Amino acid sequence: MLSQPKVEGPMTSDDSGAQDRRETKAAKHLERDRQYGEARADHATAQQAIEEKTARLKALRLAKKKADQA
Repeated sequence: MLSQPKVEGPMTSDDSGAQDRRETKAAKHLERDRQYGEARADHATAQQAIEEKTARLKALRLAKKKADQA
């Protein structure tokens, strides 16, 4: 015969410790989402700078090649 596990105290949904843990977890998720958004924005900015620099260097290279052929 299996015995029921002993419960040491009342387990209610409004347990203040559980509520604190839920709030802490939610705050951590919000912070992680905020950091992720910042990282994406930083990456997009860096990627745009790389593409602009690449285009500028390509234009310079092509202009030099054309000047050398003339």
